[in-house]
Amino acid sequence: MILIESEFPIDWVISPLPEEEGILGNIFFISRDYMQFIEGLVKKYKPDFVVEDKGMRSNEEILSDEDEFTAIFKRGGISYRMVDIPEYALNYISSPILNKKALIKKFSGEIEEYKRRGQVHYNDPHFQQLVMWYEYLKEDLKAQEEELRYKIRESWMMMGILELAKKQQKKELTAFFICDKRNFDGIVFLANELDITSEIINIKKVAKELEEKNSVEEVIKSSVLEIMPIKMKKKEKIDKILYFFDTDEYCSPFDTNMGYDAGFDVVIPYCKMTAERVAKLIQDAMFSRKVGAPTVFFVGGSDVEESERIAQEVLKSMVPPFEYPIIIDPRGAHTTASAIVAKTLEIAKKHGIKDLSNKKVVCLGGTGPVGEIAAIIASKLNANVFITSRREEYVKDLAKSLTIKAGKKAKKIEGVAANSDEDYYEIIKDADIIWSVGKAGIQMVSKEIMNKLPKNKIVVDINLVPPYGVEGIEPNFHDEEFYPGIYGIGALDIGRLKYKVESTLFNKASMTKGKTILDYNVAFEIATEVLFGEIIKISI
Repeated sequence: MILIESEFPIDWVISPLPEEEGILGNIFFISRDYMQFIEGLVKKYKPDFVVEDKGMRSNEEILSDEDEFTAIFKRGGISYRMVDIPEYALNYISSPILNKKALIKKFSGEIEEYKRRGQVHYNDPHFQQLVMWYEYLKEDLKAQEEELRYKIRESWMMMGILELAKKQQKKELTAFFICDKRNFDGIVFLANELDITSEIINIKKVAKELEEKNSVEEVIKSSVLEIMPIKMKKKEKIDKILYFFDTDEYCSPFDTNMGYDAGFDVVIPYCKMTAERVAKLIQDAMFSRKVGAPTVFFVGGSDVEESERIAQEVLKSMVPPFEYPIIIDPRGAHTTASAIVAKTLEIAKKHGIKDLSNKKVVCLGGTGPVGEIAAIIASKLNANVFITSRREEYVKDLAKSLTIKAGKKAKKIEGVAANSDEDYYEIIKDADIIWSVGKAGIQMVSKEIMNKLPKNKIVVDINLVPPYGVEGIEPNFHDEEFYPGIYGIGALDIGRLKYKVESTLFNKASMTKGKTILDYNVAFEIATEVLFGEIIKISI
């Protein structure tokens, strides 16, 4: 579709102006120079059909057999049509606007009456209200008229174009749309949404031999007004591509959908991914795209350690200037853990706990992906973190490994074995925070244990499959006191924040240039900004 600037601005108002207003009244004028200009474009592009913005022209003008402009297209056997919002739709849509105009007129009348009587006092509350409402209604009316004039009319005009295109019964078409240049942006946006390639041709009027001409007759006889085309190249649209490396047998549909919802045009999944396969894939992905083309690599899957190795291989395989951001979120561990810690902070503040510094945090079933990342974040926030497992040696070794990953400035993470109700009670009785992040459908803390616990605790359970990790908690809990002095946060409350965090993370990556890792450090910053309006950094 080739958008061609009309010779003169095309006026459009809801109510037609009186005929005497304006220098040309209701005359619609097209110069012979412009007609020659259009004829040249027709010969060059050979359009299949032509549409034009109707503007304020009457149907009689449009249907006139004497119209030399439309004759240009008839001679070439080219379909021509005017497009605009139909009268029935305009009457319906404009009714509230016309009512508002009538109301504004009443306010204006009252203000003028104040002036006529010489009673204008700026401290008069009634007069103040009159003026305030008058100005508000004018601004509101202007916004409504602008939306109708551009956004709504452009949608109707595009429908008219599509209707005419269908009648051509051809797979590929070239169309002219002659309209006011103020409509270009809206029409191009709609064309892009419909996958229609668009091109813009503006016009430039150049006056020659105009110098030293002092009269109208001299200018007309001796000067030349040329209409020149200016072809505007629209910025090339480059698809945003997300390469999804998943360690599992099947790529997560959740993460795939999140990629599309975040605005990526293409999401390319690779399952059963290993670090050894990375280099070749990265090179193929990089070198087949333009430098700076929007590209993001996402690393997921349930194997956290392999995901980390994959991410490191992605970083190593990039070479300047082909460098792109990497998101690390194996099975949502980074975004979910960030949501857990941020939500805990939000509820803790309501109960007089300013931060997690020196607070005891117990991560039940903390040897899974979510538990590991949550433990690291909490240790970076100076909490005393304990992770539990049935396997003592394994959990102690894992705690050492997580402490190293958390960094030298983070607090040590402890690993504790728990195989009975007594073990769980001993571990959580003096805890400030309890996070239940174990496998779905496994209860770790019974009602009997919970009833014995002292007050002033916050419990988070991310399990959506009953029985839940902590008996008595429900997925929809948000700061719910479900035992005396013990407040619960359920899986749905965590999930809502996790979704916002992951969505923002994808959007952030799509707009990021260069080699950058977006992991739990960034995810936690996003989560805290969502909840508190400010970022809490944990990078060490």
